[in-house]
Amino acid sequence: MWKVLIITSVLFIAACSTTKVHVYTSGIDQHTQQQLLQSLNNAGLKAHQQTTPMQPLKEGAYIIYTPNSRSTQINREIEQILKSLNLPAPESRLFSLGEGISAHRYTKGNIGLYVIANTNQPTDSLKKILEESSILDWELSSISCTQNYILDIMGDGKIYISTLEDGKEITSLNWKIQDKQLVLTKLFNRYVYDISEEKKIITPTQQYPEPYGCQFRSNFDTVVHVKNIRN
Repeated sequence: MWKVLIITSVLFIAACSTTKVHVYTSGIDQHTQQQLLQSLNNAGLKAHQQTTPMQPLKEGAYIIYTPNSRSTQINREIEQILKSLNLPAPESRLFSLGEGISAHRYTKGNIGLYVIANTNQPTDSLKKILEESSILDWELSSISCTQNYILDIMGDGKIYISTLEDGKEITSLNWKIQDKQLVLTKLFNRYVYDISEEKKIITPTQQYPEPYGCQFRSNFDTVVHVKNIRN
């Protein structure tokens, strides 16, 4: 019996290995935050603590995801981790959370986890969050390329490029903003993009090979399409 359990555990970890969990917390002490990240990573998920502002939410926990064949199993694993840390049982929502520029959307291979213990926030902060634009609020999908890609910009200075269809990670790079341009670097490679705040698009300044040579924009046509079907 124990062999079956070990095999099952290994298969689950392998299945989750490409799933990124974008963790947002408010009112949670630093020790608990670290325990949460460590537990998620120990479960085979790639957990990243986010530092960008999020929408005001009532106290609780939220899992935001795009359904796939592993969603139920992964969400249940996250729920067990929260329970083990005496954190609230999560409420699951599909695709996106929030409205306006700062809406957070999640495609295949990405999950948003929000854990809120304190929502005391001035009312003018909501207006500021919705009106301000930051590249860290963008989750970008490719245009003008032979394949569909996702570009995830992390607050820790990393960018991940994955395929849209299955969420498989292709590459990771370092990023910075320099002279109002987005600069991606990996070893001796350097890719520079012009940023359009108005259109929420980044455009390569040179002809790079795919996927680096794609334009990326912040709206996901596939997510909108699925939402319309559900409506």
